[in-house]
This record gives sequence, C-alpha cells and structure tokens, in this order.
Amino acid sequence: MKRQMFFFSSIFITALLLTSGCARQISSNVYSAASVGEVSSSAPGVVISARPVTVEDKEYLEENGLGIVGGGLGGALAGSQIGKGRGNTLATIGGGVAGAVAGAYAEKALKTQNAMEYIVSLESGEAKSVVQGMDPTFAVGQKVWVIASNQGRSRVIARQ
Repeated sequence: MKRQMFFFSSIFITALLLTSGCARQISSNVYSAASVGEVSSSAPGVVISARPVTVEDKEYLEENGLGIVGGGLGGALAGSQIGKGRGNTLATIGGGVAGAVAGAYAEKALKTQNAMEYIVSLESGEAKSVVQGMDPTFAVGQKVWVIASNQGRSRVIARQ
C-alpha cells in the first residue's frame, strides 16, 4: 500500500512539473496565431548594444502556485509513508513543506529563459530596446529591422 501511494505521488508531481514548464515562447521566429495578418510597423536600424539577459515568468517564488501546491501535496504524500503516530504526522507536515518549497523552485526554474537585449539605433535617430530569444543573435553594428505590432509585441530581425 505504501509503495502504491509513493508511486502515485511521484507520477502526480512529475505531471505537475511537466505542465508548469509551459514558458512563453520568446523567439523572434515564432508568431502567435492571433498576430498572423496583423499590420506591423517596421523601421531600419543598426544594433548598437547586445547583451544576454534572463527572462523570468514570475519574479517572486511565492507566485509559483502550481509548483507550491503540487510539490506540497507530493511531499505530504511521500512523508506520510514514513513512521507511525506522531512521527508520521511530523513526516507528513515536513514532507509537505519541503515539497512546496521544492515545487516552487522547480516551477520557477522551468519558466526561466535566456534571452538577448538589443538596443537599436533607428535611421530616424530614435533608439529602441527589444528583448527576445537567443535565436537568432545579432552583433553590434549589424543592420536590422525593428518590427513593432499594434499589440505591442516587438522583434528584431536581420536586414539584407
């Protein structure tokens, strides 16, 4: 019986972590279906700064609710398999707390992505900053287009 509970709690935690890994796609090569056919503004420019940055979906650990709940439940189930009486109660509580913390960290890690921040000097004299995924990357001095949609999504692409 204890082995079955541990098995099911492991499957439950794994399923929660897999579903919480759905981070937003930040590549300049990916468009949402809603943006297809949308008119966007494009401006020619030159990259004047390029630096790697980190994009986090949730800034604070406590905002990772799915990881907290899933990890807490899984940890409590795993902890409940230990000991008897008061020892079992303490192990269940301790497992729940440890699982919640581990689940929050796991969800945060799954929703963190590496990206690039580009500052582009437009031919109009303006400078624009865009953060997007790592692929493709652009070098300082490279000619690019800055594309800005009416919905506020911007991206940098190579200019031929």
